[in-house]
Formats: sequence, C-alpha cells, structure tokens
Amino acid sequence: MTTRPILGVITTSVPSQNDPRSRASYTPKAVWCQLAKAAVEQGLTLCLFRPEDLLPTKGAVVGYVSVGGTWTRTQTPLPDIVYENVYVHLATKPDVRAARRFFRDRGTPLFNPRLGNKHELAEWIRQDRALWQHHPETELLVEAQQVFQMLERYERVYLKPLHGSSGQGILEIAPYHQQRFSVRAAKFSNTKQPLDVAMTRTELVRLIRRECKRRPFLLQQGVELIHIDKGKVDLRTHLQRNRRGKWEQVALVVKRGRPNSIVSNYHAGGSRHDWKWLEEAVRGERTRLPKLDEVFDLSERIARSYTEKAPRLAALGLDLGLDRQGKLWLLDVNARPGRNILDADQVARCAELHAEFAAYLLER
Repeated sequence: MTTRPILGVITTSVPSQNDPRSRASYTPKAVWCQLAKAAVEQGLTLCLFRPEDLLPTKGAVVGYVSVGGTWTRTQTPLPDIVYENVYVHLATKPDVRAARRFFRDRGTPLFNPRLGNKHELAEWIRQDRALWQHHPETELLVEAQQVFQMLERYERVYLKPLHGSSGQGILEIAPYHQQRFSVRAAKFSNTKQPLDVAMTRTELVRLIRRECKRRPFLLQQGVELIHIDKGKVDLRTHLQRNRRGKWEQVALVVKRGRPNSIVSNYHAGGSRHDWKWLEEAVRGERTRLPKLDEVFDLSERIARSYTEKAPRLAALGLDLGLDRQGKLWLLDVNARPGRNILDADQVARCAELHAEFAAYLLER
C-alpha cells in the first residue's frame, strides 16, 4: 500500500460487500476515476468506502482503491482526510452519523458538510444586510394564515419543502378570480405529478394543513423572473474551493424551465444554456441583464458568507433568479450540487478542485 496520505470518500455509490460487483472487476463512475487521478497529482491516494465499511477497532476501512487504473476492494489504514459524499436523503442514517462522529472525535478533517435546511440557510444570509437584499422575503410556515398575509404584499407566493430538492413538492399559490386561488406544482406531494387547480380559500387551507402534516415548509415571496418562450429562467453558479482555499467559479449555467412550469429545474424537464444564449434571447426586449462580473461577485460573496458557517465547505451550487430590472435573487442553495448540468470539462475540474482542497486542508 502506498505511503501517500489517504483521501477517503464516504459514499453509498460504490458496491456493498454483498454486491457481486465487489468481488469482480469494478470501475466506478468517471468522476471518481478523475478524482483518483487528481488525488495522485496532489500527492494523495483515493479510497472510496461505504459508511458500514469503517472498521474502528482495526483502525482501517475496506474500500476501493485504484492502482495503475485497476480498482480493487481492499483494506487500507484510516484516511488522513475525508470527503463526505453520501446522498442528502441518506446523510442522517445511523451508520453515516456514526462514521461522521468517529472521524470528528479522532480529529480527522471532514469536508463537504451539510449546511442545514432551507430555513437555516435563509436565516444565515439574513444576518448580512447587503446579501439579504438579494433574498426573497422568507419565513417558516406555521399556519395557513401566513400565506394569505404574504399574498397581500406579492402577486404570488411559494411553499418550499424545508428539505426538498429538484423542484419536488414546491407549490405556487396566486389569487385567481372570484375569491379563488390558483395552486400549481411541477411535482406535487407524494404523487410527484403536475398540479394545476383553482381552489376556494377553505379548500386551500385544507390543502396547506394536509401538506404541512407530511413535511415542514418554507413560505417565500414570489419573484417575477424573466421568461423565454414561456419558460422560467434562472442561473446556476457552481463554485468550489481550490488549492489556496479560495472559491473558484467552475460554471455558470442558464436554466430554462418547460413552458408554463413553476420551476426551471433540469430534473423537471428544463433545458441548459450558456450566457450568450440568454443575451441573444432577451435582445430587443425590455429586459436588463446584469454584467457577468455582478453574477460572479454576488456568488462569491454568498459562498464566503457560508464559509463562515462551515469553514470546510468545499462546493456550492447557487440558483440565482433574474427579474426584468436586472436584479439578482438568491432562490436556492445546494451544498452538494449535482453535476448533471455541467459539461465534461467542468465535471473534470470539479474532481481536480476536490483533490486540491483536500491537499489544502491537510497542509493546515
């Protein structure tokens, strides 16, 4: 076994001990192969292991290591630094929590932490007056009456699941006519089906109470974002920390939702574009776009703010809305952003930056 420091990755995306693939020739996803190569360039060895494959009493883990391009499941010493890459919905499972606690108690640096739920993320930004100006009015939903009170100030509001992602469960509510309300969703509740109905106030109250029993929600001001061909448009900026611990802009992706959808998510049928496409699309319209430097500057300021909350934060995916006056709005924060909307070069750079940041933390 190499004497290089070990960069361990806790992940559930590799085969378990009982999976037949663990005893055969196995090659993980391309991003892990890229990370293994980048780790070597930083003087590290990559080891991918599942939470249950931590062996505390033996001072070891059983994981997948690449030697000369061939991946083998083998026992290695405990990692010198750990990158947590467990899916968000599995991050609170007992074996994941136990592994996290073990490494923390041992003093092993862990990076890529969970930042908190949507309410906690909003409350953190609220402390910075300059950043809060870019955040829609937001509050924890406690009772249905809050929805009607916010609708007195804005044309529409959104109910967002506190722990949601990919547009799942988001409700758009707006006054309709004759004291009725329009209620729409791209992936409604447990059905994950589209919803587009008109409801009376009593029916809406009943719906809100029923959904709140299933999960907690955030209530948020609806921002009038720009639309192109009836598709809602927002921006995804992907940032990661580099060899100096500084934030680096990896990608800026323009997302356009399906026509008339309340979300722009790629998972919900949206499309990805570049900034030039957006400039061409709004040319001749009464729409002001901010300068690219403004987008990058705001993204970096938000990232630096969250670094104060979590000093070992490694990556951020920020969803920024654009209104027709050119104002940028922070719509969502992803501490474990997906790479499905990035191109191949950007995904490769993500792997390099994770290795760089691991080396940076080890030096400190």
